[in-house]
Amino acid sequence: MLGKSVLLAVLAALTAVNAEGQYMGFNYGAHKANYQLKFHDDFLEEFKFAQQIANSNGKFSSARLYTMIQGNEGDEPIEAIEAAIKTKTTLLLGMWCSIKPEYDPVGHVKKEISALKKAIAKYGTDFTDLVVGLSIGSEDLYRSSPMGIKNKSDIGAEADDIIKYIKMVRDAIADTPLKSVPLGHVDTWTAWVDGSNKGVIEALDWIGFDGYPYFQSNLPNNSIEAAADLFWESYEATKQAVGGREVWITETGWPVDGKDMGLAKANTVDAQTYWNQIGCALFGNYKTWWYMLRDADPIAPEIEFGIVDAKFKPYYDLSCKNAKPIPSPLAVVSTSSAAPRTAAPSSTSAPSTRGPGSTFEVESSTRGSSGSPTNTAETAAKTTGADVPSSGFAVKATIGFVAAQVITAAFFLL
Repeated sequence: MLGKSVLLAVLAALTAVNAEGQYMGFNYGAHKANYQLKFHDDFLEEFKFAQQIANSNGKFSSARLYTMIQGNEGDEPIEAIEAAIKTKTTLLLGMWCSIKPEYDPVGHVKKEISALKKAIAKYGTDFTDLVVGLSIGSEDLYRSSPMGIKNKSDIGAEADDIIKYIKMVRDAIADTPLKSVPLGHVDTWTAWVDGSNKGVIEALDWIGFDGYPYFQSNLPNNSIEAAADLFWESYEATKQAVGGREVWITETGWPVDGKDMGLAKANTVDAQTYWNQIGCALFGNYKTWWYMLRDADPIAPEIEFGIVDAKFKPYYDLSCKNAKPIPSPLAVVSTSSAAPRTAAPSSTSAPSTRGPGSTFEVESSTRGSSGSPTNTAETAAKTTGADVPSSGFAVKATIGFVAAQVITAAFFLL
C-alpha cells in the first residue's frame, strides 16, 4: 500500500520541476551616471541594499556585470568581485567585446580574460563558488546589425568575432576552477531570431535575453497595456530560435522618467505596473537580472530605469505582495494559437561618448548610464513573423499537471 513516503517522493519531484535554483538580481554598471568609476564601496553599498529589498518572491542576491576589469585600462579585476564575496552575491560575469579595430578588440578580450584569471588567483573558491555564468559580450550583435547601424548604436561585433571570443574564453578557463561555468552571450531578442547568428547560438551554453517593450516604438501599440504581451511574445520567439538552450532574462525594465517612445510613457505608475506584471512573474521562476537597481548617482540619465533614486529610496512598491503577475501563456497552458505581434524597429539611437581615460570607444545608451566600460546598447525590436513557439515552461506545466494528479491519487491511498 502506498503511503506518506510516496506522497513525499512525488512532492519532491514536483518541487524539482518547479524550483531550479533561479537567480534574482540586477544589472550593475562599472560607472556611475556621471561617468565616474565605481569602486569597492560603491558596489558593496548597492549589493547590500539589493539584498534588503523585501520581495515576496525571494532575495535579490545576484549581480550581472558588464566587464571584469576595474577601470578603463589594464587588467586588474573589477572591485565588484570583492564586494560580492563580502555579501555572498552570486555573479553573472561579463566581458566587453564591442571595441573599435584601432583599439585592438582581441587584445581587450585578452585583458578581460587576464582580469578573470587574476581574480581566481586572488580570491580562489570564495570567488569562483559565486559565479553562475559568464557572458561573452553584451548586445554586440544588435549594434553590428542593420538596425543597430541605422539607430547609430555605435561599434558592435560580428557573429564570427563573438564565436572566436567564446573559444578564447573556453580555452583560457579549461584548467581553472571555472572550467565548468556555463558560457553565454547577452543580446536583444531581435539578434536571436536572426538566422545569421545561428553559429553564436551553437557555441553557447545559455542565451541572454534583453527585451524592452518600452522601446518598440514603431508598433501600433507599445503602451503599458500591451507590454506584457510584447514581452512574452519576444521571449517565446527567442526560445523557439535557440535550439533548446536555456534562456536567461538578462535585461528588462520600464523607465520611471524620460521621453515617450511611441505610446510608451516613462513614469512611476507604468514602471510599477511593469514590475508587478512582468517582474513579479519572473522573480523566483526564471533566472532574472533586472535593469536596473540605480541609474541616478547623482545625475539622472536621459531615460531613467532605476528602481531607486540616488539615496536608495524606491520609486514604487517592490514587494510583489499586491501584484497581479502576468505569466507567459505557454507557462499556463501547453498550447496557444495566439500569433505574436510584428515588432517594428525602434527609432531610438544610442549616442557615443568617450569614457574618461579610456583607450577605446565606449557607448552611452539612452537606456541607462552604466555598463561596461560604460553602457549597454540601445535596445530594439525587429520585425519577425515567427510563430508562437512551444515552451519549456509548457512542458513543466504539463508535468506539473500530471504530478498533481499523482498527488491526488496518493492522498486517496494514504
